[in-house]
Amino acid sequence: MKVLIFIFVFAVGGLLQITFAQDTSTQYLEQVITDYINVKNALTIDRADSVSAYAKILSADIQNVPMKKLSSDIHKIWDQHYKELVNHANKIENSTSLKDQRKHFADLSSDFYKIIKLMEINKVDLYYQYCPMKHVYWVSEKSQISNPYFGKQMPACGLTKETLKAK
Repeated sequence: MKVLIFIFVFAVGGLLQITFAQDTSTQYLEQVITDYINVKNALTIDRADSVSAYAKILSADIQNVPMKKLSSDIHKIWDQHYKELVNHANKIENSTSLKDQRKHFADLSSDFYKIIKLMEINKVDLYYQYCPMKHVYWVSEKSQISNPYFGKQMPACGLTKETLKAK
């Protein structure tokens, strides 16, 4: 009987450890989503200095995702895109003009949308939005349009193309 209890406790403990490891890696990915949103929001208010600062944090957090703790499916998707995400974030960080930051943000947004769509890890609804004037997309945490490509000049320009439902 003691052996059965030991095996049960050992199995449950192992299951909890695996679950905790997945939760921890998911938390890193959720932080990357938050970082991306911070970059987007800084662009909407035309703050190039804040955009650079948030892009630096985004780049670091992308690189800190513990890839070995990701499930095999998510690991494969992340592995295909994370270098490009870092590259785009670094370009945004190192740009001093909003025009250049917005150009690189469009590239970042394209890759970011792909991983969010494929990985299905968002804990809140996200909105894939489109700017018809610039022909570019972004991901937002709110359904109301707040255009990062025009900032204060045309904040409401755009439309929601897709809702990425919380998982």
